[in-house]
Amino acid sequence: MSKTLSPRSIIIVLACAGMLMAAAGPAVAATEHPYNLGCKALAAGDVAKAKVLFAEAIKLDPTDTDALNNLAVCYMMTNDYGKALPLLQKVLRLNKRYRGADLNLGAAYMFQASPSDAAAAAARASAAGSNAVGKRVKAAAYLNLGLVAAQQGRLDDAKTAFLQSAATAPSAQAEIALACAYCALGDFGQGFPIFEKLAQPGANAKIAQLASSDLAVAYFQRGMARLERRDLDAARSDFVQSTEIAANDYAKLGLALIDAERGNLRAAATALAEIRDSDASPQLRSAAVENLKRLKAMAEGDSRWLKLLILVGGGVLFAWQYYSLMHAVRARPHRGTLGALQVVLGSVVGIGVGVFLALAYVDPFRSPLWVLPVAAVDAVVVVLMWLGATASSRVGRRESPTEVSAAR
Repeated sequence: MSKTLSPRSIIIVLACAGMLMAAAGPAVAATEHPYNLGCKALAAGDVAKAKVLFAEAIKLDPTDTDALNNLAVCYMMTNDYGKALPLLQKVLRLNKRYRGADLNLGAAYMFQASPSDAAAAAARASAAGSNAVGKRVKAAAYLNLGLVAAQQGRLDDAKTAFLQSAATAPSAQAEIALACAYCALGDFGQGFPIFEKLAQPGANAKIAQLASSDLAVAYFQRGMARLERRDLDAARSDFVQSTEIAANDYAKLGLALIDAERGNLRAAATALAEIRDSDASPQLRSAAVENLKRLKAMAEGDSRWLKLLILVGGGVLFAWQYYSLMHAVRARPHRGTLGALQVVLGSVVGIGVGVFLALAYVDPFRSPLWVLPVAAVDAVVVVLMWLGATASSRVGRRESPTEVSAAR
């Protein structure tokens, strides 16, 4: 099982960065100052308006670190980290002790895939003061440090950082990240209760939805661990539970692997093909493609004898059918209506069986449960064609002397 946090658990600090608007501690006198109006717009979710207002505040005072910080937050909220980074760096040149800017800078570096820079900025942010605002900054900084450690695969360090975050200033974000770390470490007994508590319908529907999604992924992780131990029934139960909490392709992949382990290769291949063609993450689609290749190779090896039987037996069967058809055609004057129907039926069945066996030959998941009965049906039809034509010929030979005797 891959020891990583669920991608959905990387809540990374847009939630935290949003609260840094308050952490900035602005000292603005005029209520209608662009900075104050920008804070109101950002709190109301109007990021575009907030950008304009914070930019106006910066024009009034290019050294306004609060406005610079919050304009950077706006850019981060629209995924424009390239514009956020210079603003935050300018804030820290103007005020090296602006821990809120350090925190946001760490988040921006994290999104830019610069873990060492992210960790350094988050470490500086963790030195914030011990007042209410400082504690919130420190808690968010520990959360960022944990996320960086998780991205680097240092799950024990990540768990420690998340525990520090929750102890400094409890937050749902830290609790979800901690639960993900527990589950990634295999400690589902600690992780599941946290998810279940946060997933209860409450005041914050987004947190409940996020906790439910991550709980679904946690069930998938436990299912994979059980699958590795070949506890197939328990693994299947976890994968089913995962899909019941939130429909997801991770659990669908797990159920496909269960089908493969139990020998139901065609069902497994169908599920994997659906994941491959879905809008799942590139990593998940890649895993589906690799497992699909493995299944096809496995099925091809297991049914190689049947492929040879189709080739040899099918050739013999159709040679016999062709000879029987020619025999029935030569007996045409004596076969009557029934004989004609036998010839038509035999021809149609022969064509149908030929198409079926050709498809079975190229299908890696061919099954003797289908191939052998179909071939047997064709053999019966061939026998009926032969016997019908032969019986008609014999009747014709018995009738000829009688007709000659009557003529005499």
